[in-house]
Amino acid sequence: MTAAHAAGHGDAVAPSGRNYLDRLARDVVEECRQNGLKAPTGFPGTVVEAPSFTAAFEAYESGADALAGLLGTTFQPAQAYPSMEAFWSDAHAQETGTSPNAYWDSYENGARRRVEADLADAFGTQQAVLVNAGMSALDVAVRASGVGPGNSVLVHDRMYFETHDLLTHVFGPWGIEAVHADLRDEGATRHAITSHRPRLAVAELALNGPRCDIPVLEPLTESGMRLLLDFSALGHSVRPADLVEGADVVYIESGMKYLTRKTGVGVVYGEGAWMDDIRAGARRTGQQLQGRALHWIRGGEIRACAQRAALHGARRRLFVATLREHLPQAAVTDALSGAGARRDRLARAVQDGADGCMVFVCLTDPDDPRAETLHRDVIARWAAGFATDRVRAGFGWTATTGRSYGRDALNTGLGECFIRISVGIEDEDGIVAQARGLARAARDVLGAAEDRS
Repeated sequence: MTAAHAAGHGDAVAPSGRNYLDRLARDVVEECRQNGLKAPTGFPGTVVEAPSFTAAFEAYESGADALAGLLGTTFQPAQAYPSMEAFWSDAHAQETGTSPNAYWDSYENGARRRVEADLADAFGTQQAVLVNAGMSALDVAVRASGVGPGNSVLVHDRMYFETHDLLTHVFGPWGIEAVHADLRDEGATRHAITSHRPRLAVAELALNGPRCDIPVLEPLTESGMRLLLDFSALGHSVRPADLVEGADVVYIESGMKYLTRKTGVGVVYGEGAWMDDIRAGARRTGQQLQGRALHWIRGGEIRACAQRAALHGARRRLFVATLREHLPQAAVTDALSGAGARRDRLARAVQDGADGCMVFVCLTDPDDPRAETLHRDVIARWAAGFATDRVRAGFGWTATTGRSYGRDALNTGLGECFIRISVGIEDEDGIVAQARGLARAARDVLGAAEDRS
């Protein structure tokens, strides 16, 4: 772990979301100065002095968007040079991030290298590679892992549906077999490793679903195979030094969760030859993050990733406690319930604060034919109580949002019916009010359903 990374996690717990936004606003001013640009009018005062968290966030977003726009107007996908000597001199500088230019963006971009270095430092790894999306991160990491026809990949039996689709429909026809096991079960995992001898294991550190599965990593790390860990659900509350490090492990994240809300982005983190092959593979397949998308990722947000994750976790815990108090009949689950009382490495990390922002609420028996309608009605009634729209896909949003899942095209093949809330980083009073509002909406909808029956 780098010194900067340790310091970043050391100050990760913030007393309020307003302090977090104040830090980001000051970083925007500094980023403007470094790029020779004028800071947004009134910055950071419009953020610091805003009358509410919502107003402070809107003020920050306005300034950050203005900076991204200014950077975009100056971007050139290929810098012009007076000579080949100047071309090659700048090309070498771009590879180290000492030049912000691009001699051809799809191949090399010095600004991208700078952001990658900041990401690696913030997360605590030697390298990071920026790509177009979380699925791009998974794709390039698997392609570069060394698996080929006749090899198998060990996966969790309830992995994310898009991960399943990639392994089944892209890598499967190449002769790469996905071996499914309950990675929560140490015995089942060891049996799958012994029986199939997989060359690679792909594991999500927390399942995006009401069972909130948390895998046991020890059998995977002891097997000697390469390990690909998707930490998108938990964000930068995860510390590689607390889990597993080395040349045969890479971490991936979908950056449009906690890293940025402005553009699609994926990141691969790690060290050694596998990461070198990942970077080369991203270039060869055109999956490196391109052009102006890069300008929507703020340096301050990268450096404050751990602080943001801590805020999400603290607010989620408050939301869950309030909801359980006011709606005791519901099944409310989160990453903490997925970890339970286990004492393995990952479970301890989750218990110590790497617990993400997601809350899952199941109101009825899974076999209840009314389940889908009831959950939809509850989330609709809850969302109607806000002045701003609150029904939204994805998680990790600054403001608390939610949606219902059912037997629909946007759900997994399991077709489970539930509500997922993405708890934001608003002030505590707002979080309590939102949890109480959800409990009230659930009681009203369930009560009306009982009256009809």
